[in-house]
Amino acid sequence: MDFYFVKYKFRGRVTGEDGVGYFFGKVNDAPEYDLIVVPTRFANYLSIDLSADYVTFTKNFSELKRRIFQQIPEAEDMTRELSNYLKSYINRKGGPLFGSELTAAIQGKDADLVHYIIQEVFKEWAPKVEVAVEFSEVTHEELSAESFTQLLEEFENEGFADTLKRADLVDLPEVFPLIDPIKGRTIADFDLGDPIFFVVLNVRKPEHLELLKTLYPKHFSKGVNVVPLAGTLIAKELVKGKKTDYFLIKVDMGNGFVGKAIVPKSIKVMSDYSRYEEKISQMEEKSWESKIEEMLKEEKAVVRPAVQGNYKAASSFEKQDLLIAFLLTLMILGIVLVFSYFFML
Repeated sequence: MDFYFVKYKFRGRVTGEDGVGYFFGKVNDAPEYDLIVVPTRFANYLSIDLSADYVTFTKNFSELKRRIFQQIPEAEDMTRELSNYLKSYINRKGGPLFGSELTAAIQGKDADLVHYIIQEVFKEWAPKVEVAVEFSEVTHEELSAESFTQLLEEFENEGFADTLKRADLVDLPEVFPLIDPIKGRTIADFDLGDPIFFVVLNVRKPEHLELLKTLYPKHFSKGVNVVPLAGTLIAKELVKGKKTDYFLIKVDMGNGFVGKAIVPKSIKVMSDYSRYEEKISQMEEKSWESKIEEMLKEEKAVVRPAVQGNYKAASSFEKQDLLIAFLLTLMILGIVLVFSYFFML
C-alpha cells in the first residue's frame, strides 16, 4: 500500500445539501481532497460510481464537477464553502494525524471505522448527515496499470498510429512510468538525464526479453516485469492528440536498451530516487500470477452499495476488476500487448 483512497457521498438533512468527494493521500500523510456540493433537489446530478479505481474516478469526478458548475449556479459557492470548512477541519486536526487515522483504518480493512471517520468530518457542518463510503489501498503499480489501461481505450482516437510506426520507435519495448499523484512531477518538468522509474509492459523481440530477464532477474518473473526499474530520460517530445497533449519519451533502461512511452501531459510521475528505493525495499519478489491469485482469494469486505438516495455506509476493500483483468491479460497472453499505443494508476 502506497496510498489510501476514500470516496464518499453525503446528505445533510438540516442543510438541505448533497455532495460527493474523496480523500487521497500517501500512507500516513495528509490527504488531497476535492468535493462537489449541490442543493438536495439536484441530488440526482451526482451520478458517479464510488467503486471505480483512482484514475477512472478522478477523471469522471472532474468532468462531473465541470458540468455541475455550468448547470447549477449555486453549486460553486456551496462547494467553496464546504471546501473551506474541510480545510479548516483538517488543519485543526492535523493533516498527518488525519491521514494516519485513515491509513490505519484502511489497512485494517475496518469499514465501520472508515465510515465513522468520514462521518465525524461532517458532524460539525451538518449534525444530521448521512454518509456512504467506499475505500481502497492503492499502489504505484496499480496507478500505472490503471492509467495505461485507460490510455489504451483512448489511444485509438488520438491519432498516434503513424507516429509510433517511426523507424526509431517501432521496435522499442513499451514502458510506462510509475505514477505519483502526490509528490510526482509532470514530464514537462523533467530534464533530459533525469532518473525515471518505470515498468516494462511489452518487449516486442523475444531475444530482448530474454536478455532483460538475464540482466534484471529480480525484476522479472515468468517473462513479466514484476518489480519496477530505474532508467534515464533521454528524449521527450510533445505530441498533440485530438483531445489533449501527450509526451512521447524514450528511456535508457541500461545495457543498451531503450524503452518508449506516451504519457499524458497532466500525469505526475515519480521523480524522487529515495521514494523509488523505499518502494523497492518494501516489495516482495513475486509474480503477477501469485498476486492475482491473492486478489481473487482475498475475502471481500461487506459491501453496501451507495445507490442514489441510499446513504448507508458502503465500503469496499477489493482490488479493482479492471486491474485484475489487465494483469490476467498480461499473464495469459504472455505480455503481447499491442500498443495501438499507448502509464498511470
